[in-house]
Amino acid sequence: MNRMQKNINEVVSVLTERPIHAADVERILIAYDIREDYIGSSQPARFAGYLSSILDRVSVPLEDYDLIAGRSVIRELTDEEENIYQKLLYDPNSPYRTSIFESGHCSYDWEMVVEYGLTGLIDNARRSMNSKSHDGRRLFLQSVIKIYEAIQRYILRYSEAAESRGMSDLAETLKKAAYDKPTDFRTALQLLWIITLIDSSYITANPTLTLGRLDKILYPLYVADIESGKLTREQAADLITDYYCKHNLNMGRGEHQVGDESNTSTWGRIFNFDAPQYLLLGGTDADENPTVNDLTYLFAECIQPSFKNPVVVFYYAPEMDKAYPDLWNILTGKALQSSSLMFYNDSNVKKTFLSLGLPSADFQNYHHFGCNWPSPGSHSFWLHGNPSSYSFNAFESKEEAEQVNNAYIRGPENGWPDVFLNVLREFRNDPNATIEDIYNRYYQFVEDFVCKKVENGVKEIRVRRRKPWTVCTFTDCFTSIPIQNGESFSACAKYVFALQAFEMFGTVCDCFTVVDALCFRENKLTVSELLDAVDVNFYGYEQIYAMCRNVPKYGSDDDLSNDHVRRFSRKIADIVRQKGTKYLESDGFFLVPCLQSDTWHLKDGIRYGATPDGRLAGMSFTQNARPANGSCTSGLTAMFNSMLNIPSNGFLSGALNLDVDPRQFEGSTGLSLFSAMLAVYFNRGGLHAQVTSVCAEDLVDAQLNPHLHRDLRVRVTGYSGVFVDITKKLQDDIIERLK
Repeated sequence: MNRMQKNINEVVSVLTERPIHAADVERILIAYDIREDYIGSSQPARFAGYLSSILDRVSVPLEDYDLIAGRSVIRELTDEEENIYQKLLYDPNSPYRTSIFESGHCSYDWEMVVEYGLTGLIDNARRSMNSKSHDGRRLFLQSVIKIYEAIQRYILRYSEAAESRGMSDLAETLKKAAYDKPTDFRTALQLLWIITLIDSSYITANPTLTLGRLDKILYPLYVADIESGKLTREQAADLITDYYCKHNLNMGRGEHQVGDESNTSTWGRIFNFDAPQYLLLGGTDADENPTVNDLTYLFAECIQPSFKNPVVVFYYAPEMDKAYPDLWNILTGKALQSSSLMFYNDSNVKKTFLSLGLPSADFQNYHHFGCNWPSPGSHSFWLHGNPSSYSFNAFESKEEAEQVNNAYIRGPENGWPDVFLNVLREFRNDPNATIEDIYNRYYQFVEDFVCKKVENGVKEIRVRRRKPWTVCTFTDCFTSIPIQNGESFSACAKYVFALQAFEMFGTVCDCFTVVDALCFRENKLTVSELLDAVDVNFYGYEQIYAMCRNVPKYGSDDDLSNDHVRRFSRKIADIVRQKGTKYLESDGFFLVPCLQSDTWHLKDGIRYGATPDGRLAGMSFTQNARPANGSCTSGLTAMFNSMLNIPSNGFLSGALNLDVDPRQFEGSTGLSLFSAMLAVYFNRGGLHAQVTSVCAEDLVDAQLNPHLHRDLRVRVTGYSGVFVDITKKLQDDIIERLK
């Protein structure tokens, strides 16, 4: 067995056999041991001290088949260690409560990392520090430098370990990664992995770190190595595959959005246990030319269908299937193997950023982060990410702190379908009501909600900016603006954005369609009669229930449902565009419109009553941008046609879990059919797709015989799950998607 196959086999074993309650033992024990070491210091000094202590003390494990170094020690805890872990979870002095504020869901300035290397970054930070007279900013930059130096020592210890094992090539690569600017492909990839490992294993619970557009960033080094004879294409493929392998070795078991302590590893035990890291490929440059090169092909070829990470995000440019047919076949072939791979329409995303008022130069290197959330780039910060304004200790009064407390509001308390029902009840006894009245009242609620969210978000940002040097994070070390300013990125980012997700989008569209059809167009029911049935979960109203179910829904490509999808989606996008960008120019703050629900469609559905679309109490709502299960009565083409009524410049994300039976797309003919179908969808303006290719019968059998199906992977929202490891509720929902 060759070295690479050993790496791949190890990953498969970790993802399917690692004990559920395994933990990153060294991080836990060291964090507990040093929990009181830096009390009394400023947060930047504490963070630098804690991280230095961790990196100086963790081991540097290697395997003889490693091409890329960097692992953490994960195993089940002993009884004594479990006791320490439980204490650390609730210890108010834990570094992860007092000093480490990362929450992931971001991207570093990876171009900067490759351009300068750690020594160059230290020089930049030192020059910036020497130019500052403000003590707080100088202290901030001193802490950043201390973190860089700790990373260098950590890498050097790996180099020494490799040398002692006779792995001289790896030892030399590590030494260069520690002290030199990366001048070759292997060194750059090694440095990027070490930084990622530190974040995802030792700093951030649920890191969901975006890995950048590596086919662009690393291409000059790759070409230079190939031309000089230092590297072959096959060797580069092995390095990429091992890089992919490493992204899975520090994962746990289970699914994070629906699982719990009984059936998942949890973030406390393994920070990266189910976090998706996004690697970006493709897209276009400033002149709208596709950015595809041989490294794009290589990263695509190396995708391993059995892996969970990294999630490869391919940005599809118009007609890319014709311009790069071989690449498109590679990608769609991987998709038909249920790989951790998704597609976004590059043109749609850019048009939407432009419609929000951002200059094109400021979103040229946009990205998505887990789970399917958008960002204009590494110069922007997600409002929901830590640190919050409370960490900066900059409130002027208790009243102000209470006012800012709602900055992170997700959506209406009981969800957007609940808003529809509340609006409908306002017109229960109004014989003159029209569907326009219901729409207008609904839109007014959306406007009021968006305006409140924007006002709260701006208050949050302005508090942070009063003392922006008082907090330091790992993100600050690998983003250019904090180094220039001596300030936390969460306070000094050029843009700060919040996510405005319209969860259960399809359910709301279907409710509008049913009410319009039955109460206004066909006059079969009054609003009051329909609500009477809904309020008792249609019990005793079987005829009305059948009427509601029989109205064609979103996904059927019916004219009426298409009209409501088009009408509703355009208006809510317009509201976010008009009301959510009020402070874009003055504060760099804006809302990003999305059709996302993650797995809230399950959790909210369980606790919510019936809805006018014929959904019964406790049943799931629609997920993300996808139509309701069972609504796509005329096949995939009709579903795509329905979704194309969503404006191409309206939303920055909106996941489509595209579930297909692999028997329909077998062999080269099947692949050609699937590739063409998906290309038509994107060329006509489709936004997103991620594919689960598995037979429903296999999933049902996997529920009964999980030991026979440990290789089954399914797409959840923005990540892949091992089907037999996720909860039955989510399993059932995925099976329903396939029926």
